[in-house]
Amino acid sequence: MADKISLVDGAYEVLEKAFDANGKKSVPMAFGDLLLAVGKEVGITDEAKLLDVASKFYTALTLDGRFAIKENNTWVLREHEKFENVNIDMNDLYSVDDDDTDADDSDDKGEEKEDKDDKEIEEDIDDDKESSSDDEDENN
Repeated sequence: MADKISLVDGAYEVLEKAFDANGKKSVPMAFGDLLLAVGKEVGITDEAKLLDVASKFYTALTLDGRFAIKENNTWVLREHEKFENVNIDMNDLYSVDDDDTDADDSDDKGEEKEDKDDKEIEEDIDDDKESSSDDEDENN
């Protein structure tokens, strides 16, 4: 009896076979197609069962350093790609913008609105006090 392989190891095998079949060129595979191919590779033929494990499989692919996600949710083996094609420079994602004046202006407007709201609340309280004291005078 053959040893059962994990879905992630099955994905590696599927992408490796696609790489070899394509003349040693990387073949990005859509997640859905990869899931179905891996199902065949590991012996899961029930589509409902595959859908049940799809989110765990996606997470496992994401966490496994052998795989890289490319555009349109396609997957490749990282070892078959150039570093520039699969690396994300975190400095590009989290750069600090020196010209942050728009954010400062919006904060000032928010403070002005809060001040206006506070004044309206105070006026409502004063009006309520006046009307309650008028009611007391009429009752006496």
